[in-house]
Amino acid sequence: MTEPLRSTIRNDQARALQRSRAGFVSRVLADTIDWVVVVAIFSSLHFAVELARWIITSGTFSIQPPKFAVLLGLEWLILVIYLTIGWGGNGRTIGKSFAGLRVVRSDGSDLGARRGFFRALVCATFWPWVLLWSLVSRSNSGLHDILLRTAVIYDWSSDS
Repeated sequence: MTEPLRSTIRNDQARALQRSRAGFVSRVLADTIDWVVVVAIFSSLHFAVELARWIITSGTFSIQPPKFAVLLGLEWLILVIYLTIGWGGNGRTIGKSFAGLRVVRSDGSDLGARRGFFRALVCATFWPWVLLWSLVSRSNSGLHDILLRTAVIYDWSSDS
């Protein structure tokens, strides 16, 4: 970590935590925000489909609730795509950015698209169970972090 970055972080506690492993509460906060984003994306897409259906059929406008299996499957797919884009790019999603977190490889380097995709698959399929391990892990690692050699760190820098 470069010294100019340390000086741009004004909060002493934040400066001390920079690049250290994130705790359970910070991770759950970020994941909750990400889930809200995914639900908003799904809701917007669902509304757009219903609007298009109304325009095409010229009937009365109504939003039909999707079947539970369709809802679950589409939200899972959106979540995998959303997390893959965030983690495979700069290691951040909207939730991670808001909480000052970043997902990296265990050595601190960027995940890359493939590892980001596999982490997204595991997290979308088995969350919150894989994250619960971080409550007892000395390194605050979830099972998915151990399996894929990743880490969630505090990172308030804007350069990555």
